[in-house]
Amino acid sequence: MIRINGVTDEPYAFGRRQALLANASLDIPVGRYALLSPVPEMHRQLVDVLCRLRPPRQGFVTHDGNVSWAIGRQGFIRSKATGLSMIDFISEMYEIDADMTHELVADLISDPKCLAKPMEHWPPYTRQEFSFALALAPAFDAYVIEGSIPFEPCRFTRLWLALFEERLVGRTLIFSSYRQNQLADYCFKGLIYERSALRIEDDLDQCILRFPPRRSRSDAGTHGDDHGDGFDDGQLGF
Repeated sequence: MIRINGVTDEPYAFGRRQALLANASLDIPVGRYALLSPVPEMHRQLVDVLCRLRPPRQGFVTHDGNVSWAIGRQGFIRSKATGLSMIDFISEMYEIDADMTHELVADLISDPKCLAKPMEHWPPYTRQEFSFALALAPAFDAYVIEGSIPFEPCRFTRLWLALFEERLVGRTLIFSSYRQNQLADYCFKGLIYERSALRIEDDLDQCILRFPPRRSRSDAGTHGDDHGDGFDDGQLGF
């Protein structure tokens, strides 16, 4: 469960302070939620709060179990580190077996030879595959995804989706995406952000009708139709 306790937050976004949450409290039990709102531009800041990547100005967020980083952001993939060293870092951070993580990532991505090279030199598709593959290594209790999940018809997509569906059994998913079909396929309820508050609604179809998913201003015109949106340092909270 994710618990939001009296959270007030005014993050810096789009050149100025933005009112995000005002004394918001909500318990998010195990389930699959589509994050929807009239202002998808603020979803990134909401995800930061939900994942505890950034502390709010007032109040706090607690997690029962492990909550993922913001899957879909790839800022840390642009560093000078190699893929192998990043795998070792994540394995140590989440106390998982490094050899098994190496094997998982190498089996999934299209070009495992690139793992020995600095990530900053990888082509975009390799960064995308690596970031999604690495997100399947820790046993998260809640997966938070920002953007879209792999969709192009290829070997990587088929393998990743099959493993992802296995990981989701009995777990929580919070999914912010402009791809309505993916939200409908993977989510059962709406997590609605409106008027500086969050609430849960059971009728996902009605939620999508009222708050049609769309690209935010920060994404439109800056990214192609790829696997993920948003390149952000500090994705893992460091």
